[in-house]
Amino acid sequence: MHKPNNLLESDVVDALDWDDLLDDSRIVIKANDGNVTLTGTVPTYYETTLAAEYTWSVGGVTGVDNELVIGLVGAAMADADIAAAATLALNANRFVPQGAVTVEVVNGWITLGGEVRHHYQRQAAEHAVRQVDGLLGITDKIALTSDPIPSDVVDRINKALRRNAIIDDSLIQVTNVDHTIYLDGTAGSWAAMTAAEDAAWAAPGVTDVIDRLVIVP
Repeated sequence: MHKPNNLLESDVVDALDWDDLLDDSRIVIKANDGNVTLTGTVPTYYETTLAAEYTWSVGGVTGVDNELVIGLVGAAMADADIAAAATLALNANRFVPQGAVTVEVVNGWITLGGEVRHHYQRQAAEHAVRQVDGLLGITDKIALTSDPIPSDVVDRINKALRRNAIIDDSLIQVTNVDHTIYLDGTAGSWAAMTAAEDAAWAAPGVTDVIDRLVIVP
C-alpha cells in the first residue's frame, strides 16, 4: 500500500493524536516514500516508544527513524531514585523472575543486566521500566540461558509462520546457525514482521534473532 507523503504524514498525525498518554504537540513528522522521520521533543522516554509504535502501525509505513528528544519537565531525578523505582517495577511484574534482572542507572540512563530463560521475560523487564519517571533511555544487556536447540527448529518456526493469518510465510526464509535464527525476505507490514520475530523467539533454545526482513506493503 503506497501512500503519497502528505497523506502518510496526515495518517501518522492522526495515529499520534489518538492516545491521550502521548503529548505529540512538539513532534514533527516527515514522510519520504514510506519512511517516516520523527523529530522534536516529548516529556518522557515512554512517549518516545509510543510514538514509534503508533507510527509503525500506520498502513504504508516501511521505516521509522525515531529522532525524538526527551524534554524533561522540572528538575531531573536522582539516579538512585530512578533505580529504586525501576527495581519496584521489575518486582511487580509477574513475568520477570524475582532477582534475576539487575538495574544500574547513570545520568538517567538505565542498564538492565542479569540472565533469564526466555525472551518474553527479557521483553517484560524492559516494558516494566519504560514508564519510570526521569528515565532517559534503556540499554538491555539481559542474557538468555543457552538451553539445547532442537534439530528441527527451522521447521517448527516455519509451521508457526504458516499458522499466523497476517504472515505470508512463502516470502520469508528461516535459517539458523547454532542458537541464532535468521529471517530473510519480505513482510507485508510492520505487524507481520513483528509476528515473524515473535515466532522465531518463541522456539526453544533460541538466544538471538537476526531480522533482515524488508517491509513491502
